[in-house]
This record gives sequence, C-alpha cells and structure tokens, in this order.
Amino acid sequence: MDKNSDLLDRIQAQYADLRKSEKVVADYLRRHSTDKLQQSITEFAKTLGVSDATVSRFSRALGYSGYPDLKLALAEASGGVDRNSVVNIPSELDRNDPLITLSAKLSVLLSNSILGTQKLLDEQLLEQCVGDLRTCDQVVLIGVGGASAICMEAAHLFTKAGVDAKSYDDGYNQIVAAANISKNSLMIGISHTGTTADVGNALTLARKNGASTIAITSEPHSLVGKSAARTLLTWNSNTPSVPLYGDFLEGRMSQLFLINMLYVGLIFGRDDKHTQHLKATAEALEAYYRHDRG
Repeated sequence: MDKNSDLLDRIQAQYADLRKSEKVVADYLRRHSTDKLQQSITEFAKTLGVSDATVSRFSRALGYSGYPDLKLALAEASGGVDRNSVVNIPSELDRNDPLITLSAKLSVLLSNSILGTQKLLDEQLLEQCVGDLRTCDQVVLIGVGGASAICMEAAHLFTKAGVDAKSYDDGYNQIVAAANISKNSLMIGISHTGTTADVGNALTLARKNGASTIAITSEPHSLVGKSAARTLLTWNSNTPSVPLYGDFLEGRMSQLFLINMLYVGLIFGRDDKHTQHLKATAEALEAYYRHDRG
C-alpha cells in the first residue's frame, strides 16, 4: 500500500469518530492528500479556522505521534522526502553545493529560526518566566539527546550568575530530581517535538510537587508542552522531521536563543545581585588561571 492510500484509509477508518472541527482537517487533507504540508501547526490551524489543539488531536487520532509525524507522512506520500537523503537537514541545503555556499544558506536558515522564535514570544509570558528564574532557589534543567547539550549550556550560564543550576540528561535522574524538588525551585524541560516522555513526566511531577515549571518546545499541545505551567515556543521549520534521527539544527538554535534570553533577563534584573556574581566568578577564574600559569 502506498503512503497516500494509507493516509486516506486512516481518515476513512476514523472519520465517524472525529469531532466536527477535526473533520474540517480531515476534509482538507482528503482534497490535498498529494500535497506537502509546508505550514507550522499554528499556520495550518489558522488556514482551516480551527485550533492548534484540534490539529494535534486529529494527528493522534489517525495514529501519528503528532503534527510533525503527519507532515512527514504527507511529504513522503507526495515524494517530498527522499529516504536516501539526510533527514532532519533543511531541504534548502543541497549536498552538491560547495561548502561556502552551504555556509551562506545555513546562516540564513539559523537566523530565520531565531527571528521566527522571537515573533512567537509573548511579552507577559516571557516576563513571568524570567520572574520564576529570578526568584527561585534552584534551577533544574532536563532534556535528552541534543536538548541535553542546551541544558548543560544553560546550567553553565546560570551557575556563573550565582544560580544553583543542575542539568540531568536521563529519565531516571530526571524523575529523582522531580520527586525531591522544593517548592522554591524551577524545572525547565526542553524537547523540540515535545514528545519526550521522560521530560514530560518529570515536569508533571515537579509541578505536582509545587515547583515552578517551564517547557521549551515547538509543539504547545504536546506532552511536554502541556506538562509545564508555562511554555515558551520555538519556531518550527517546514523540514519534515524524524524523531531520534540526527538533530534539529534550527530547533537547537531556537532553544539556545530562548535560554540566552532568560539569561539576559536574569542579569538585567532590578538589583545587581547576579551581575555581582558574574564579576566574582570572573575574578575567581582569573586568579585561578594566573596562579596556574605561575
């Protein structure tokens, strides 16, 4: 069975059980089953006049893990994904391009991801997230795979600014940290697709225990997106993504942008506490390395 028929068969099998708003999505895809889905979940939902949650529910009703998985299925059905190519790499990057050309294209793509993420920022939500960071006694950062590297960078930045910050990259320690987290702590979970169960479960437990929680994801209605009290959204490219296969180049850049924004908001607070910690850190490191050279 080809993938196009598979999609239509899934719609037919589930159609009677779909909600009225979900049938709007189903009817659209029936008419455009040979087209690629280029839009983000928010753009697609707006086009159809439904909510992001409706699109997300519809995707799962058809047996897909979420909207990105549905996009991938449509791209494959329309011939838009070459399984012999490198998945999760932006389609604008051609393997036959000279490296200098690739560098120019990549710089534009990564810049666009940051600009796209900035446009998704809600001013009040951002202020609340920075407020959580400024007032907490401890920050716990959780993520797996590529997201764990962003967590480590965040812990490094926050620690230099005088924040007790720790990073955990496996489900066991994430649950242990969430089970023992205090009410004056903040847990930040990072997942591009929002489907990382370990991160979602830890955020849910930390929130239940009274800690502040922030999710950084491209899918607000995903497990991770719904597990935290506050969710910062990253820009989602049109590149069909395969979870666990390689890395999400633009997604990682968007996550790092948000971490840096939280860091800037932290050190630009009304008091100089965190800038004083930065100064003390710099002086201590300078003395350490000067002594080491001597």
